[in-house]
Amino acid sequence: MSKKTTKRAATRAGDGALKVLTVILAVVLVIMIIITVVKVKTSFSDYTSTPNEILRSVNNGYYPETVTEMYDNIVLGKTVESDADYTAPYALLSYYEAESYYVGYTKAAEQAAKAGDKKYEAALRAKASEYQTEMEAARSEIGELDFMTEDIDELFS
Repeated sequence: MSKKTTKRAATRAGDGALKVLTVILAVVLVIMIIITVVKVKTSFSDYTSTPNEILRSVNNGYYPETVTEMYDNIVLGKTVESDADYTAPYALLSYYEAESYYVGYTKAAEQAAKAGDKKYEAALRAKASEYQTEMEAARSEIGELDFMTEDIDELFS
């Protein structure tokens, strides 16, 4: 055998091994993609919190987390329009959220007043007023859970 024939045979053997390795890596890649898709799909399941679970979380003082749960529920279709049982819990959480913004804007307006920035103070007070209106609207929908607004008010006092 000549040197050229030996080199060609070695190259063909190397090419075959490279093709096999490429196929194996492609199969491993496909398997890894499937595993990742399954994990992502199970991570974002369609779990929604029931009105009782929401109230239990609120009763335990987990307001920020429960507001997030409320928005997750809404995205997944658990709205007041689809289930009236969510009316009071959602209104209570909306009250909490509006009061947190109201207090924040009010404090920022006070700081602007101390700094002498009348224009910024007026803008902040206007925004605080919007959230105060939202609080009143939410409170009108809370119904029999109205007593829980006192706890929320205490959080921000």
